[in-house]
Amino acid sequence: MIVTAPIENAAMRYRVILLTVTLLLACTPARAQQAKHFVDEGLAAFDRGDTTAARESFEKAISLKKDDVTAHTYLGILADRAGDLKEAERHFAVAVKAEPNTASVRNNYGAVLMRTGRASLAAAEFEISLKLDPDQPNALVNLAQIRFAGGQPEDLRSSAELFKRAFAIKRDVEVARALTVISLKLKNYAAASTYYQSYLAALEAKSGAAAQAPAARAELGAALFEAGLLKEAEAELSTAIKFNPADTDSILRLARVYLALKNIPAAGRILEASVSRGNDPAPVYAELAEVYEQSGHIENAIPAMRLAIQRNPQSEKYRFDYAVLLTNSNAPGAAVIRLEEALSLFPSASRLWFALGFANFRLDKNEEAERAFKKAISLDPKFAPAFAYLGLIHARVGAFSEAISQYESALHSDPKLAVVHHLIADAMLKMNADPRLIEKHLRQAIAMDPTFVSARLALGKLFMRSQRWAEAVSELEQTIKLDAGLHEAYYQLGLAYGRLKRTEEAQSTMATFKRLSDAEKKREDNELREVVKRLSTVRF
Repeated sequence: MIVTAPIENAAMRYRVILLTVTLLLACTPARAQQAKHFVDEGLAAFDRGDTTAARESFEKAISLKKDDVTAHTYLGILADRAGDLKEAERHFAVAVKAEPNTASVRNNYGAVLMRTGRASLAAAEFEISLKLDPDQPNALVNLAQIRFAGGQPEDLRSSAELFKRAFAIKRDVEVARALTVISLKLKNYAAASTYYQSYLAALEAKSGAAAQAPAARAELGAALFEAGLLKEAEAELSTAIKFNPADTDSILRLARVYLALKNIPAAGRILEASVSRGNDPAPVYAELAEVYEQSGHIENAIPAMRLAIQRNPQSEKYRFDYAVLLTNSNAPGAAVIRLEEALSLFPSASRLWFALGFANFRLDKNEEAERAFKKAISLDPKFAPAFAYLGLIHARVGAFSEAISQYESALHSDPKLAVVHHLIADAMLKMNADPRLIEKHLRQAIAMDPTFVSARLALGKLFMRSQRWAEAVSELEQTIKLDAGLHEAYYQLGLAYGRLKRTEEAQSTMATFKRLSDAEKKREDNELREVVKRLSTVRF
């Protein structure tokens, strides 16, 4: 949150107060005039930076007039600067006692109470101060910080209202940042985006993008990334890295922002630039491997992942990721070798046993795969993908009832796995089960993941089988929007258009099917390929 220095700013108001304050009856006119003289000397010394002379003059003033508000205020400021909060509190308390109805005096006292950890007492002082003068940015910000520290939604909303009032008076960078953070915490992402723009404008008005510390930019960038505000996160993280190129966490987050934005080249550039600067710890190489894999450069992904393991050989996760990468790059035999090495170090790592099962599954070694998956489940009885792969092994040999039983165990362990609903539907289709049950599972898969191409294709084919031509067209058209290269979807859609007498569309769609089919005669079964990919890339 915000760190402010409200005491000094509020104290400057006493230059005006000094001109109008009424001398107390206990102080003779002569002593009062002499006290004022020492206060004036103290102010002049303070302005020129001579704190020793200033302190001496203010102390002389209170020796003549023990409750001089200006002298106590500045002595409180000097004590605060010297780190003597107890002495600062004493002076501000005297000032409050002398002038309890002056807003800035209350704010000063509240600020030092807040600094010494007495938030409830400080809040009471700020509330009184704001009743006396509602338009004090410092008091509003101080009270807002106390409310923010409460952490509950009602505290955050109260804090936001106070910050809004402060921002309306003075468009401060830190206040705009605080409003952005609070909106993120309240999951009001539209408001967070709006306040972030105000924050940027305040930064520019202050002194440009470098006006705030790189660490603060990095922290805000991380919060924006977690909220899915990718463009805002990109701006904040880029600035953080610009002023601190060794900030590995921000580099990794920015790379992930670019991946989420489907800007794979930018993700690669930010990571490769880090490596070229010599900032190349294991996480950077691991993220590079992900980037290279997504860009189709497996020949670069594999050595990058190997370097990540070299830099951190005790990372179970890196060894798992490396094995899955090898398996997905059609080198499951190499994955088996590496996994056997990894399991000698981590014999109780359930995900490494899962990866071993996955590699053997890709090698069509069903018995070895089944043993590995069962070992993973014995170590982690909630390991849903292992149950799903056991189902796939049964489905391979036509044991569809057993496959469905394993799939149901997977859903029991993790109800959020959309792919398993598709697998159940696929097994039911092969058993000629009730189409209504099949449709239910496919619709559930699509509801959970609208981008699930294989589930949409299967539902379109189910509608074709049931002669529900219009529904088939709708589903297959959506499938092609998600994957314009899926030639089977064009074939089914062409048939559906034909059934609906949409002749020109049928001919055009079938021509596209023929072109894609001719170009990809050796293409694997898309449905199984997507299912395998979804299960193998579950992040543990």
